[in-house]
Amino acid sequence: MSQSTVKVIIKNIQKAEGKIEVGLYDSDKYWLEATGQYRMDIIDCTDAPEMIYVFENVEHGTYGFSLYHDENGNGKMDFRTWIPKEPYGFSNNPKSKWSKPSFKKCTFEVNQPEVVIEVNLHYW
Repeated sequence: MSQSTVKVIIKNIQKAEGKIEVGLYDSDKYWLEATGQYRMDIIDCTDAPEMIYVFENVEHGTYGFSLYHDENGNGKMDFRTWIPKEPYGFSNNPKSKWSKPSFKKCTFEVNQPEVVIEVNLHYW
């Protein structure tokens, strides 16, 4: 089976602190579920306004990507009522202020040696 590198460029980081949780999904069935990722990682947020994260050895196929910036490092996305207090982003940067975007809106193909995805963090 062919494999690739998926390079994620995370843009619009306002604070170089806390953690960024990155999730790569290969199925609509588990899209945005806490344990449904094809790959998941938590990285230190060390740079602003931009960082790069790389997924190595990704099998060719269709994927969607999500992330959030855990600015206070408490291990969860914080909300005020139901509004996110911390920035988040998705592959293809869909407009999704009032609801989570569908897997279909966030999918991209991995079918070449390196795929580069830019994700803009959104602040509510």
